[in-house]
Amino acid sequence: MKRWLTWPVFYELTEIYTAPLNLMWFVLGAAIAQLYVGVVNWLNVGLCLVTVFIFDLAVNVSDNYYDYQHAHDRTGYAQKTNPLGRLKLPVRGVAYLALGLYMIALLPGLWLVARTGWLVAVLGIIGYLIGIFYTAGPRPINATPFCETVVALAIAFLIQLTCVVVSTYGQHPLTWSLVGHTFLLCLPLILIFFTLQLANNIADRDEDILNHRYTLAYYLGSAGGRRLMKAFLIIGGLWPVINVILGLAPTLTVWVVMLLPFIWRGMRPFFKAPDKKTTFMTTVKSATLFFLAYPILFALAAWL
Repeated sequence: MKRWLTWPVFYELTEIYTAPLNLMWFVLGAAIAQLYVGVVNWLNVGLCLVTVFIFDLAVNVSDNYYDYQHAHDRTGYAQKTNPLGRLKLPVRGVAYLALGLYMIALLPGLWLVARTGWLVAVLGIIGYLIGIFYTAGPRPINATPFCETVVALAIAFLIQLTCVVVSTYGQHPLTWSLVGHTFLLCLPLILIFFTLQLANNIADRDEDILNHRYTLAYYLGSAGGRRLMKAFLIIGGLWPVINVILGLAPTLTVWVVMLLPFIWRGMRPFFKAPDKKTTFMTTVKSATLFFLAYPILFALAAWL
């Protein structure tokens, strides 16, 4: 049998090109630990980063596999859009690839749990369940109106909270105050990541309906979804000012709000004509500006 798992196939199935952004979540998490506790356990952070990096690859492969399996539009989406059908990949082979990556991710994860204890195990299990059942099961998360919220909270808050926990393990207990502060500090990322996820589902709305996936974009409609995107983009882009006023974030982070006009301008083509092939990537590139700048400014203030 011809070898099917080439680098281009792996690149597309795993969406590894998005993985470097995970580094920014850990930059912010470590910076929050430094600012509030004054300590960062870099070995723990490194193990957590490696776990999330590999797990992210596994989730993307699993998403492609289950989306193909669950597709009701067999001639359109399954054969022409999904990588398994479009690239004529072996379904069982893709399933084994996802399973293998999940198992590999467990290795640094178990080492991390051995170093830190039950709380990290609980956070890890929650992350695993969200990642797996995002597309798996008879009622996957990505087929519900909770999809955008769950993804935004998992990626833009749960990862950072876990980073704070592993950074400060043995030095400072996790308190509800620290959890609350971490949530408010992550809220700009949560809201803007939500807008990105909503944009993706607006662009995929017709395709999702054919495949019986009823996300928030289905219930709001394209116009309503774009209105919510604009509202959350403005709130998320300006929220760092609130954190500074509340004394939660360093003053340096307020400069990130200067990016809001540029992000808005970059997303304007999507607001006018949402389309996956022509305008969606403008929202990704625009949001990435914020995802990079906010953690970097926070980290500079925390350590300098």
